[in-house]
Amino acid sequence: MTTFEPTEQARAAAVRAAVLADIARRRTLIASAWNGRALVDIAELLDIVTLSLYEEEPTRPDGICDSALLALADAETAATDTPGTGFPAGFGQYVTHALDHRPLTIPTRFALTGCGLAEDDAQLVAALDTLHGHLASAATEAVAQALLEAVFALHNKRADLAQLARG
Repeated sequence: MTTFEPTEQARAAAVRAAVLADIARRRTLIASAWNGRALVDIAELLDIVTLSLYEEEPTRPDGICDSALLALADAETAATDTPGTGFPAGFGQYVTHALDHRPLTIPTRFALTGCGLAEDDAQLVAALDTLHGHLASAATEAVAQALLEAVFALHNKRADLAQLARG
């Protein structure tokens, strides 16, 4: 009988999912009830991703198993449906990047007007682009984890800006 042992990349992706789950849980402390519920859902789905990456053999060529992929897709849907969480659409790329090393996408700029919101968003997008570069070339997973904290702080600021623009 062969025992499954996750690859180094799968372990890195699992740790990234756990970091994002922790970020979601911390945000519940200051979120509205609606956003807080979505953050709890996102965190629980990311826990499934973490466990799946540690315990299940990959079923896809990029090194991810179906259950992790499905849970990640559900977490992304929850984030898209509730933009006040500060988790951007497609945030799963930060987990799967450890497996496939695909370039991290730069978020689309919001259509913001007035009071310098567009300029603020442009600066946040530029900062995200810089952090994406650092994350892609992180020497260790500990560095990558710290960068994820910074990346998601910027995503949260972008979500706050979008909320201000909506009034």
